[in-house]
Amino acid sequence: MTTATASGARPEPGTAVEQAEQEAAEAEQLLAALEERVREGDEQVTAQQLSGARELGTFARLRAEAARRKADRAAQAAAEQQRTDRLAEAAAMTAPGGPLDAAVLAAAYATARDAVRAFVTASEGYNAAIEQAGRLLAAAGVPDSTHGHAPEPGAMARWGTRTLRFTDGMTITAAGTGLRLAVLLDDLDREFDGIPTGDYQPPFTRTPLVEQADRGRDAIQRLHALATEQAGGAK
Repeated sequence: MTTATASGARPEPGTAVEQAEQEAAEAEQLLAALEERVREGDEQVTAQQLSGARELGTFARLRAEAARRKADRAAQAAAEQQRTDRLAEAAAMTAPGGPLDAAVLAAAYATARDAVRAFVTASEGYNAAIEQAGRLLAAAGVPDSTHGHAPEPGAMARWGTRTLRFTDGMTITAAGTGLRLAVLLDDLDREFDGIPTGDYQPPFTRTPLVEQADRGRDAIQRLHALATEQAGGAK
């Protein structure tokens, strides 16, 4: 029969079950061998030996059953602990400041909205400055370079009413702010390899923004409203 390890270390549940079952099988084999020797007329086998082998077999089977039950209890305890840990982890996600705190997402929404507002303001200011520079050049008698007049060295010239042309050939144009926003959103969409729009929803940049926004405003988490409420409360 197998014995405990020399170190005295307790085996893992699976190993303990296997060891106990092996000991039970060995005890059954020993009893079967003794019984067969009696049948063959071996007078050296005593009744006490048979009785001891039977008792040993019974004890070994009980130990094997005990090991299986212990392993089952350990597995159940581990599964329950895993379930408890998962519930605690999920609960922690809903704590203030956690990843499921809608206020955190609303704050990011408000920050993004403020950043886009600043971009729109800067873009319109940029466009207005181009137009103002064009008017100043016209008032100073600088000809419109669209008619073939190149700007003088070190100077800039008008090119139409919303474009400035420089001596190195570079031009700056008062492009529509909406177009710039479209480029910005497309850049982000490309950066994320497609901004997720939700199950069964059309791709972000392939759907008119108003249509996409209408879907978003009907969402359960009305971030735009929550962000507005937070902004109002912060004043």
